[in-house]
Amino acid sequence: MKKIAFIILILFAWNSSFSQKTPGYLGKKLVPSYSLGFAPSFFNPNKNGAKGFFTFNLFHQLRLDYVTSRKSAVGIGFETYSTGIDYDSYNNNNQDVSISFARHGILNVKGFQLYRSFYSNGIAPMGKRHSLGLKVLFSSTNFEDVGATKTKPDNSNPYSNHITSPYEIKKGGTSKDFGFMYSYSSSRIIADIVVLSFGIDFNVIFSAHYKYLDALIINSNNYNGDVTPKNQTEEAFLNDKAKQRVFSSQFLMLKIGIGFLAF
Repeated sequence: MKKIAFIILILFAWNSSFSQKTPGYLGKKLVPSYSLGFAPSFFNPNKNGAKGFFTFNLFHQLRLDYVTSRKSAVGIGFETYSTGIDYDSYNNNNQDVSISFARHGILNVKGFQLYRSFYSNGIAPMGKRHSLGLKVLFSSTNFEDVGATKTKPDNSNPYSNHITSPYEIKKGGTSKDFGFMYSYSSSRIIADIVVLSFGIDFNVIFSAHYKYLDALIINSNNYNGDVTPKNQTEEAFLNDKAKQRVFSSQFLMLKIGIGFLAF
């Protein structure tokens, strides 16, 4: 009888040890999820043109996490959002050309992320987690409603040597950017299948940084007040404005998410 009890005890201990090493809550490792993000739009407009302390850009994120151990996971994600861009007038003194904008443009952004998550408590994917990763972003601008007008030299005008007329922007306003992401979130599991989460993201987009540093520290005389280089081409100006807006819209985001334990 004692031998049987001893064998049962050994089997129980072995099974308990095995369970502790098995990654995933209830052994489930794959977690697809959707998150809705709220990025503050304090100083720049959202896609509706509004800005202020209670104004936000809305992000939509799809993620797929794979649990690699009881305390870690890897994941990939896709996100999309739209935001607004304010424009100062574009001026090129070398060509004696300027463009004015009556309204804001709409920047449409799509991005991909690859990250690693570490859980400080609980069993992955449940508990508090820190995530580090890389982001790649692709953006384009809709100029349909900006109300642009262009002023350029016109020697045929007897009253002025310039002419101003409505202008359709056909190129520019695109950007390809990359950077680092850090995310802190807390997740709980309901009914052993639904994963609810709340968290905050910080993103540093590096492809927009070098011009800020150059303008503020090194060659400030070569830049306009909006940190765009003087006398650059129209296309380069619009691309720089897109990069600046990607940088500012990505910096901070609050998010809530829902997912499920797939298998």
